[in-house]
Amino acid sequence: DGYGGYNKVKGVTRCGCWAHVRRKFVEALPPNPQEAETSQAAKGLEKCNALFHLEKKLAEVSPEDRQEKRQELAKPMLDEFFAWLAGMKPSGGTKLAQAVGYALEQKPYLTAYLMSSLVPISNNRAENAIRPFVVGRKQWLFSDTVKGAQASAIFYSIVATACANGLNIEAYLAELFRVLSQDRSPETIQRMVPMKG
Repeated sequence: DGYGGYNKVKGVTRCGCWAHVRRKFVEALPPNPQEAETSQAAKGLEKCNALFHLEKKLAEVSPEDRQEKRQELAKPMLDEFFAWLAGMKPSGGTKLAQAVGYALEQKPYLTAYLMSSLVPISNNRAENAIRPFVVGRKQWLFSDTVKGAQASAIFYSIVATACANGLNIEAYLAELFRVLSQDRSPETIQRMVPMKG
C-alpha cells in the first residue's frame, strides 16, 4: 500500500500491489461518464486491467510457465505502462497527478512480482484476510500497551493463517493451546503451524 515504513524491514524483497495502483486511476476518473470514457485515467485503468487479465489467464499454468510468461508478456506491458506514465504531465494536485505519481514512485516494488511466479500481482488476499481485524479494531479503539498490541497481532496472524488453510478455527485454537500448555519446544511450535490436512 505504499507505506514507507516497509522499506526499513531488513532482508526482504518488498512487492507492490497493483490493486492499489488500479484504485488510484478509478478515483481519478472524471465524474462525467462521457469524459471518463476517453480520459487519461481510463487509459491507466485499462492498462492495469490488462495486467490483471493476463494474471487470471496465467493462474492455471505451472509456476515455471507462469514465470516465463510473465517475462514474455507482462514485462513489455509494464515497460510500456511506465514509459506512458513518464511522458504524462497531469495538472498538479489532481487525482490523476496523484495516480501517476504514486505509480512512478512505486515502480521498483510494482515490478518485483516478475522475480517470482509465487508472488501475486496484488495483496487483495492478505487484505481480505485482515479486514475483520481492521473493522474490529475501530470498535476496540486501541491497545493499552505495546505487549497487548503484539499479542493481538500474533493472535490474528494465527487465526488468519488457519482460516486461509481451511481449518476449523475453534478446533485449531483449542488444540494449539492444549499442546502448547504441555510443550513449548521450537519443534512443537513448528509442528503446530497451520497446515491443510
